[in-house]
Amino acid sequence: MILPLDLTKEHPIPDLWKGPIEKAVKEMIKGNFEFSKAGENISLQSKNLVNLNSDNVSDYGCTLIPLLEKTWESSRTQWMGNYWEITIDLCTTEEGISDLILSGRVYPSNSDFKYEFGLVYVP
Repeated sequence: MILPLDLTKEHPIPDLWKGPIEKAVKEMIKGNFEFSKAGENISLQSKNLVNLNSDNVSDYGCTLIPLLEKTWESSRTQWMGNYWEITIDLCTTEEGISDLILSGRVYPSNSDFKYEFGLVYVP
């Protein structure tokens, strides 16, 4: 698979990344906003985001569910020079695809990718 190294436009999320992203979302559903049990290649950009992300989801007032297939139609990535910035549309029981976004970065590594997740927010 050829990954987009285009600094000028966004691209769909590659299939190769969907499994780890889905795993991170499942951890958030369980209340693990630290991603402490998500695997060694999945982390949070800053420990300061644990409570903020948990509060943002709680304040949103809907229940997170695993990502729906439709998520991939609107979730995007863009090469930033050293990593890919990603925005993932989160899903809820009440809405399906919601207004909540999970931001993050995907870094290339020797044999795989490192997934570093950031803020959960409504743009």
